[in-house]
Amino acid sequence: MPKGGHGPKSKKSGRKNKVTVVTADFTVNDFADCPRPQACSRLKKSIASRSNLGVIPKALAESAKREDDLDWFEKDLEDFVIKDDVEEQEEDQATSKASSHKTRKKNNSESECSRRTYPEDLWHILADYIDPEDIGSFAGICHGTHQVTYLSSFWRKLYKRYYQEQPGLPEHVKPTSMERLHGLRARVIRALFVVYPPLAERVQSKGPMEDEPHSLKGYRCLVMWHQPGLKGWQFCFKFQRPTLDTLSSRRASKMDVYHGFNDLCYNPEAGCSVLQVTCCHFSSDAAVMGLLLTQVYVTLSTGFRHHRLRLHFDTRVTNSHNSPCDNVVVLDDVVSIRIFKWWHPSYPFIH
Repeated sequence: MPKGGHGPKSKKSGRKNKVTVVTADFTVNDFADCPRPQACSRLKKSIASRSNLGVIPKALAESAKREDDLDWFEKDLEDFVIKDDVEEQEEDQATSKASSHKTRKKNNSESECSRRTYPEDLWHILADYIDPEDIGSFAGICHGTHQVTYLSSFWRKLYKRYYQEQPGLPEHVKPTSMERLHGLRARVIRALFVVYPPLAERVQSKGPMEDEPHSLKGYRCLVMWHQPGLKGWQFCFKFQRPTLDTLSSRRASKMDVYHGFNDLCYNPEAGCSVLQVTCCHFSSDAAVMGLLLTQVYVTLSTGFRHHRLRLHFDTRVTNSHNSPCDNVVVLDDVVSIRIFKWWHPSYPFIH
């Protein structure tokens, strides 16, 4: 009765097929009466010489077929198919070709979009129909629209479009203040927060405690003062956002002086805000000019009728809430907290 035996496994890497020699000359006695179990997989030279070599190719095919029918837990690690390096290289080449095709297509689309340039006259015409709250979006469309917003004619037309003569307007809003070129952009923006209804509602609809003093963290206190108000005492702090502008080593020239007196975007109050705190009673506080605001705490006062504001100042910005600080300003019985940006109508510093 023919039996099949498995030969020794090959030690080479990759997938290796087991060679199974099946002949009709093998007897049961060769397996059952074997003196050692380890010798069951080896054949005697006399038996191997009597084997029919013509049966070996057919036995190999049948053995490979039986191995494919085995379950995964009956196979050895070497029986599993491992992807060849050639197939991996072909897949990598296909992936690189697809990515290069996408990159080429994207570059072509970007080059087509970059070639689409409109004349500057078109942006000058469209600028007459831009609302004040959409100027930032209009300036970010392209280089041409950005240059339009740096023209004095753009800001003068914008001012004349919404200005209406009203009694009680401040002097910096009237047309006489728009004749000077120096700082024209800042004056037009301040005037729009007075004469343009959508912007005027933004600064007038806030309540006494709606402003967030936490937004001033990291700002530097330039000036502090106090003055009597209608409901008590007003304590004011002028803050400026710190900048990282580097000093230029270039020498100044006569043209720098000329452009300095004709600078459309001149605004020394840019990045400045005024914190106005109204208290029922007067309190003396330490001077904190030149220091940075590090922490802000708004809590209830002792009688639970008003609020208490505590401001921590330091020479540098600290992230820890428990860091020691000697410069603390405590304002008790707070009635209102207001923050005035440089464009607010109630901002006290106007140039």
